[in-house]
Amino acid sequence: MGRHRGFILISILVCVAGFASWYFNQKWEGWEYILQIVGKGDNMPIAGLIPIITFFTYLALDEAFRHDRLIKQGREDEVLDEMYK
Repeated sequence: MGRHRGFILISILVCVAGFASWYFNQKWEGWEYILQIVGKGDNMPIAGLIPIITFFTYLALDEAFRHDRLIKQGREDEVLDEMYK
């Protein structure tokens, strides 16, 4: 959990920014159309996949950067051990 503190913080900030944008721009009628499109049955799985894809992309990049740091420190033999954890 501690490793992913940055991702959690960014996710919360994006949600807050989205709600703030919606709150301050309620006179914009585009929100109704966006909710109609996303709310249709065919689009719900796609809307659900977006956060999942974002999380696993972050997780893969986090692991890759951590392994790169180990290689730069000359600890290549520990990379495989880290992958099995």
